[in-house]
Amino acid sequence: MNRSVLVLCCEGFEEIEALSVVDVLRRANVSVTLCSVPGNDIMNGSHGIGVRADKPFGEKEKAGIGYDAVVLPGGLPNAHLLRDNDGVIECVKRFFSDGKLVCAICAAPCVLERAGLLSGRKATSYPGSIKMESCGSYVEDRVVRDANIITSRGPGTALAFSYEILRALGLGNAADKLEEGMLFGK
Repeated sequence: MNRSVLVLCCEGFEEIEALSVVDVLRRANVSVTLCSVPGNDIMNGSHGIGVRADKPFGEKEKAGIGYDAVVLPGGLPNAHLLRDNDGVIECVKRFFSDGKLVCAICAAPCVLERAGLLSGRKATSYPGSIKMESCGSYVEDRVVRDANIITSRGPGTALAFSYEILRALGLGNAADKLEEGMLFGK
């Protein structure tokens, strides 16, 4: 079962949230493309760690062609830059309407809020990142899955978020093995 995931980042992304997802999914043999929304080869995280993008955000990525899920890490100003990018909004709406996974952690659920995807849905975020009334039910669980939307709280929930993405991709056995092998929750 070959799966492919798109991770969108701008300057100031939260390194743990982006790279935990990339690491865990690649350990499960998921093809992950770390995509720079402004098109820079090197993006600097919110803690000054430079990371090389696999490719710039283009029309194929915006349309979701060849991808099963899109992941939006938090961090500032990353989450706000993603939220304010019309191409990213178009992308998450397309993934959602096509029934593909749309995943956001920390401050990044503000992107889903702007896209109107949280209305009537159960969701979470970093405290204060979205308006509680923008979703059907705001909860403070570590990870929340409602249909094809997965949201999570912040850096400390990045591994749990990553494992839930695997499960939503139909790779529950791989998630279980990785949780055990990485001593998650031990």
